[in-house]
Amino acid sequence: MTLPDMLWVLLLAESTPAPNTSIFGLVVQLVAVLIWPAVVTVLLITQRRVINRLFSALALLAESANKIKVWQVEIERDIDHEVGKAAEAAQVKINARPAIAKTEIVAAARIEALVGKLPDTPSKKNILNSVRLRMLGLAEEYDSLRASMPSSQQRTVEMNRVAAQMRALGVAAIPWLKEFSRDQSSAGVRLCAITILQMAPSDRYLSWLEERFKSERPFIFYQASIALMEAVRTFGSSQKPNLLAVINSALDHLKAFTNGAPDRNSLNVLSAALEELRNPTNDVTAHNDLDE
Repeated sequence: MTLPDMLWVLLLAESTPAPNTSIFGLVVQLVAVLIWPAVVTVLLITQRRVINRLFSALALLAESANKIKVWQVEIERDIDHEVGKAAEAAQVKINARPAIAKTEIVAAARIEALVGKLPDTPSKKNILNSVRLRMLGLAEEYDSLRASMPSSQQRTVEMNRVAAQMRALGVAAIPWLKEFSRDQSSAGVRLCAITILQMAPSDRYLSWLEERFKSERPFIFYQASIALMEAVRTFGSSQKPNLLAVINSALDHLKAFTNGAPDRNSLNVLSAALEELRNPTNDVTAHNDLDE
């Protein structure tokens, strides 16, 4: 009921009382209608500075939120760019004594720097989760390639392109190593863990790498061999007995592979790793900064 309506009702109630009409009740409603505008007016006059600061703070908060969103989009775009460059530069031919491509190393370092410089905020968690989702997307792509394409050089090239992108994300994806290594349903997800270990070797995962030669397929044999080679180059003599045992066991499993001829590229990489371990040219003190 509006103010004019209430005044009109009050006048009628005074001149023509009705048994069901409460003048007191109408007066209360009238006061209620009048009091709120008065209160608001008083607040606007007496608390003008406080209200101005409140609105300024809200405007600043909205502006900051927009800046954070734009910043996050820019980082996502930069990550996509680095991963794309790694894919384009992926090796077409697999070599017997491979080294991880410089393009992939640079891309991994740049992506890790992009993520590492972020403060511990929800935005950083969002970026880290996007790295995880990218890795899982690449794992799904790998599984799809293996299922849809016949064994061929072209399939190997495509799978190597996927692995190159995983390596570009590898350092930033270290927080998800445990999750990926424990996956039992997807060879692609386990490949994610292997590529992380190629970029950031961990002595705690040497036995896990050895297990890959018991149950995986030749492409993953090869990637696990590269990871062991990188472990040799990282840990050197500090892990020599353990590395010797793991590599020799991997070689035995490769030679006993029954689903086709032993993968020659993997054998060559592991043999080269053994040679480098027995006759090191540049021993490196071990380090391990991966979270278990």
